[in-house]
Amino acid sequence: MFVKNSDNMMGIIKHTIKAYTKNLNLIFVFSIPLLIAFLIPIFVQLPTFSAAGGIYLRTGSLPNLSLIDIIIMVCSFLISLYLISLAIVNINLIIKAQRTSLNIKREVIKRMKTSTLNVFLLYITFTLILFAIQLLTYRIGMQNILAPILSLLAAVPFFYAPSALVIDDVSPEKAVLSSINHIRRKILSFIFFLIVGFILISILTFVLLNINLGGIESLLIIVLNSLIIIPILVVMQTQIFISKYSIIH
Repeated sequence: MFVKNSDNMMGIIKHTIKAYTKNLNLIFVFSIPLLIAFLIPIFVQLPTFSAAGGIYLRTGSLPNLSLIDIIIMVCSFLISLYLISLAIVNINLIIKAQRTSLNIKREVIKRMKTSTLNVFLLYITFTLILFAIQLLTYRIGMQNILAPILSLLAAVPFFYAPSALVIDDVSPEKAVLSSINHIRRKILSFIFFLIVGFILISILTFVLLNINLGGIESLLIIVLNSLIIIPILVVMQTQIFISKYSIIH
């Protein structure tokens, strides 16, 4: 069993590297919305902070927000989420086109609007759940302990949902169920992905934070995460999901 799982992991890595390098130009172009999405909270005056290339909300700053601040925050986050959805959908379409011999341009044009909107709605739902978790744990004074655990549990139904929407062409509700079922059936692949993601992000963050770059370290981390690390992880995530179809090579 261990040898079989090891072979599966090596196959996923092989497909990920092959897909990423073969479609490097397209993936890079479709990753630009990710970069814009992560930069929006930085350049808009929001109660956020960056860490390890991610953007987080300062929950404690919420009581100090005015109505205008809230409107700007909501609009900027919605724009960011839509851009992230657009990037995720297009990268998934690239992998689907390669693994199923579909026409990439035709698929992107045909599915971009509907798939992006569905993924966008999923991310809004997930964001609201995370927001509720942050507020709840902040109120009971256990934000640093409970929030990460509850957030990880909340992510499970949404983890493979974007891939399910694009690969299987299902509704958002069925995509969430598909995500849960896929993690249940391939829990080792899920854990493997989390380990790889943690290692890649940690190495990038450690290296850049230990180099004197004149104060642009955090910005550079966001740029490299958006254009390189996250796209690679999205490709890998899609490869893991699509591996359930044994007839697809």
